[in-house]
Amino acid sequence: MRLLPAALSAAVLGAVLATGACGAASADPRVDAPVPAAQVAPAAQAAPAAPAAAQEVLPQRQAAAPPRPVSSGGASRAPVSDPGMDAAADGLRPFLLTPAEIGPEFTAGEEPRPDPATPAPCGGPGVVAQFPFAVRVGAAAESANGLVQETVSVYGDEAGAAEAYRASVAGMSCSEGRVDGRPAVIAPAEDLRADLGHDEATGWRIGGAGFDVVMISVREGEVVMNFTVLAAEDGLPALPDPLTVAKAGTQKLLG
Repeated sequence: MRLLPAALSAAVLGAVLATGACGAASADPRVDAPVPAAQVAPAAQAAPAAPAAAQEVLPQRQAAAPPRPVSSGGASRAPVSDPGMDAAADGLRPFLLTPAEIGPEFTAGEEPRPDPATPAPCGGPGVVAQFPFAVRVGAAAESANGLVQETVSVYGDEAGAAEAYRASVAGMSCSEGRVDGRPAVIAPAEDLRADLGHDEATGWRIGGAGFDVVMISVREGEVVMNFTVLAAEDGLPALPDPLTVAKAGTQKLLG
């Protein structure tokens, strides 16, 4: 049974969260997503917060801030300031999906930024903290129904990218974690190589009180790409199919 198409129900989430061992929710740490960037050429409770631009757009069941995109990788500028990395990130931006390519109702959202302080959903340091030396870039598109985010990370070599990818998968390998400091249910990872190709491709469904998220991570060589589709609870059917978004994004960047 595929986990990507169906929305997590409030009843299931409530039952799992009620029996979980999560502590109280914390303030608002952002959750990033692993994704590549540089040597690639043309070819209810408050929901966790999304990039600031999306926080006023997502529908709410209560007066709560919408979730931030989930991932453990980060995007935009590398945490370590390096003009060469910034230039490489700028060179990648034209090969990220535009709002119009995602859907006619989408407009540009705030570009995701890497944050080494953001923990992995299952706890412990995130990928940005563990692997700070990477070219990172990202883009976001938002509509009245939710948010679509793409992030790309390019590492120094394939071995480094594979190690970062494994760390990202490990950071999502629990059934109950935290997103933006709030309890969340994480469905078992799904191998998507048959759908997307590439060296590695994995998908997750994540849900909590007031939000549902699908995240897809793809690695090809030294490049890691993350695609996050985020909506208010039960709102994913109103957004583009995550697999379609991931296929379009990987094709535009990787050819």
